[in-house]
Amino acid sequence: MTAHVRAMLALAALATTHAFVDEAVDVLLLSKHIGEEVLNSWDIIGKPFNASQGVELPFIHKRERQLFSRLSYITRAIQKLEVGIEKSRVVAMLLEKNIGRGPRLELKLNEMSDLLSRVDSADRQMREYVRLQRELERRTLEEFASWCVSHDRGALPGLLERVHALVVPPHAHLLGHSLLDLIVSDLQDRHPEVCELQLSPHQLIYDMYNTIALTEIKGYAMMQFSWMLLRIYGKGNFTQEASLTRERYTERTARTATAAKAALAMAQRDLYRCDPPQHVKGETYEEVTRLLQGYIENEVDMNPDMTCKENCAYYTLAKNYGCFKDMYCANQPTCKGRIINCQYVDSDMWVCPAASTSTRRYEWIEFENERKLGRMGYCKRGTTKVDSWWRWLFWHCSYCMCLCDEPGPKSDRYFSLWDATSDVKNNKVVTGLRLIKHGRVFHLQVSEGRLGERGAVTPGGWVPFNKFDVNDPDVRENVDYHTLSYERRAVDLDELDSPFGHIMTGVRFRMIGAHLHFEIRSTPFNYTTGRLSPERSQWISNDNTDGTERPRSQLRLINPDIPIYSNSPLPVDSKHDQYIEFTNSDFDADAAQSTVPFIDIQPVEPLKGASLISGAGMIHRGTSGSGGFIAPKLFTYDYSRHVKAELPPDSDEGESPDFMPVSAY
Repeated sequence: MTAHVRAMLALAALATTHAFVDEAVDVLLLSKHIGEEVLNSWDIIGKPFNASQGVELPFIHKRERQLFSRLSYITRAIQKLEVGIEKSRVVAMLLEKNIGRGPRLELKLNEMSDLLSRVDSADRQMREYVRLQRELERRTLEEFASWCVSHDRGALPGLLERVHALVVPPHAHLLGHSLLDLIVSDLQDRHPEVCELQLSPHQLIYDMYNTIALTEIKGYAMMQFSWMLLRIYGKGNFTQEASLTRERYTERTARTATAAKAALAMAQRDLYRCDPPQHVKGETYEEVTRLLQGYIENEVDMNPDMTCKENCAYYTLAKNYGCFKDMYCANQPTCKGRIINCQYVDSDMWVCPAASTSTRRYEWIEFENERKLGRMGYCKRGTTKVDSWWRWLFWHCSYCMCLCDEPGPKSDRYFSLWDATSDVKNNKVVTGLRLIKHGRVFHLQVSEGRLGERGAVTPGGWVPFNKFDVNDPDVRENVDYHTLSYERRAVDLDELDSPFGHIMTGVRFRMIGAHLHFEIRSTPFNYTTGRLSPERSQWISNDNTDGTERPRSQLRLINPDIPIYSNSPLPVDSKHDQYIEFTNSDFDADAAQSTVPFIDIQPVEPLKGASLISGAGMIHRGTSGSGGFIAPKLFTYDYSRHVKAELPPDSDEGESPDFMPVSAY
């Protein structure tokens, strides 16, 4: 082969290497390419040449330069993938969040963190040696290469074996469970404590697997190139040693992939937000206002004849007909909607009115029988004494405690029915979800990112939603928005996922009967190429209604107080195929002045928009005694079907009878 042809082949090899640097976006593909590059590199140093006249120094330098050139491109590929994986820093996050309360898990996490750091340190040192290769002494490179293949427990092979033993214990019945299994078990038991990581347990396990697999790739590359370097320096042939290194790498990666698939199959893929450190209206939560609200009304004003011949319980559905003799009714805003479900508490009371700018009517109410409604305290506007009275000796005109359903400027009770979708024509997928309130209307909003090869997502941003006012002339009820009312205040709680081979590209609310219903848009995609098929998108929902054989069950709120006053974190208490109704807060706890549940408006966006999302849902976080929150939930993509070991190719690594290793410079 002429020198010209050899040069052409060398350039072609470098061009191929550069291509895989740009294209390798996950550990599986990178592992395959690294194996191919190692094989090609053995070909470089193992090519036969005539050694009868001895080996000249320029030839040694040439082989060194070729080897380091290959190694330089491989380290670039590793670095590119490493940037993406390090964004999650799963081991550090697990330790930082102190999830591993059990000593076994915490010890194993600390050990894994130490081992990964030591391998990473060796990899950084190798990169520095590659950069400074022309300035280093041969002895420096030789000693580093010897450490990379040493049998010492603290050398690189020993570190890799110890990492592997944490993932796949050699004697599980004696040494305990795999680190991945321990993490899954811990996350399942304390899932509410990890939701602030903004990684689903499944995504976290997958990223842990990627971190370990990348460490194996680093170690394999360092060990193989160390054998090559030692061979160039005349320390031996090392053909069998390199083959054993490949075999052990193959065995470890296959077993790690098997362990990861098993752990991923058990790990939950759901992701939602927990209670923030501090609840802030407009930042972490919002409210539906004055849908059903506690309201004091005398029975004389709830009938057109202005009589008091009935009792409070008679008025299950009424309205205001006037203000008899300007009594207490003249001192409070009149309910201009429907008055519902009245009840008698006591004849006389003291009322603390709320500020005129508040959506509340009263801060608290205290009855003469000492029953108290709401949180008692200082009354800024001063209390008002409200007394029932007798009329014509035998009619008692009682003040009733009712509910007021009053649409109006102080009642925010509207939900947009517009689709919230990603730009599928430009290959963008949904990467996050949140509920947001604009004006008096609640909207669904999604973030989007551009889908790339093998699950890679380039973060984008939040997609603008269609803003409107319900009073706009071209906006239509039941088409553009839904209005909550006493009869139409149910929200379906569903958890929806895309079928295999699909990814989520949109969400929306629509009405099914009297229920506000959540749906997702699912679009087929090719995992390898990352291309979407927008024309085959479909909307997915759980269209279960009251008329089916097994209708939805209702999640009932028990004595629901304002949720931001809860003394403990609110867990998810809803299940798929349920519904919940907006209602008034508890009479005793809050004088029924608030509408619950509240709306959690915290964004759910795993890995800041760089993760695949396959599904979403509406859930309720709450407990007995709390109104809780309606909140969005996401399902991260199921990566388990893509986890497998890409084995390095077989080869006669460097077997060349005409090759004579050099003995000296």
